[in-house]
Amino acid sequence: MDVEITSLALVNNTLTKVAMFVVVQALVYLILSSSSSLFSRNKLRSLNSFRPIRSASINRILAVISDLPTSSTAADQPSPRT
Repeated sequence: MDVEITSLALVNNTLTKVAMFVVVQALVYLILSSSSSLFSRNKLRSLNSFRPIRSASINRILAVISDLPTSSTAADQPSPRT
């Protein structure tokens, strides 16, 4: 008898959690659909909503990367001749 009550309580607890998850997901969908163009029917407009990356920023990042020292050892470098 105790096993049946425990398993019934476990099933009830699981169903409650699943129902709450569905409710929260529905609320998130409603909030996002009303406040953003994420779920809009006009896909072209939503694709243009992201700003393109500026080439100056990319040039700065590449300049920083090119200025980093390489991890070469003394054996890799040629010895100076005198």
